[in-house]
Amino acid sequence: MKSYRIPRLQSELKKLFNTALTHSLSDPNLQWVSITDIELSKDLRYAKVFFSHYNNPLPHDKVKENLVKTSGFLKKLIAGAQLMRTIPEISFHYDETEERAEKIDVLLSSIKDDYDDAYDPDIDLDEQLDDDYYDIDEDEEIDDYDSYDDDDEEF
Repeated sequence: MKSYRIPRLQSELKKLFNTALTHSLSDPNLQWVSITDIELSKDLRYAKVFFSHYNNPLPHDKVKENLVKTSGFLKKLIAGAQLMRTIPEISFHYDETEERAEKIDVLLSSIKDDYDDAYDPDIDLDEQLDDDYYDIDEDEEIDDYDSYDDDDEEF
């Protein structure tokens, strides 16, 4: 049976943390920081919080330190919202999804640029394929499955 509780709690915590970061916290070092994902353990004691920051000049480590400093405030928010019986230990991790996606886009665009000139949508594939490959000589004897002798084998 699939449990819907953990994904529901993850989405609720994500909403709660994002609204707290945008409205409740006035730390200028946490501007443009958003929570991208939360992973709760099965026993709900540990929470991995993935964050990203756009237009924020601070390095990832400094943003992570500032988020660790606010973890007490975030735990109070969880207790106040009465979402969970136990308050999880929060660990923060930088989400590298955007950087990976950018690298993949660069690779795909370079591949597209390399093969863009070689592709012609008007080419007839039947003319390009070797016709001899698909031809079967009528004189050749084709082994048929029905002619297979399996008297020696017992099942």
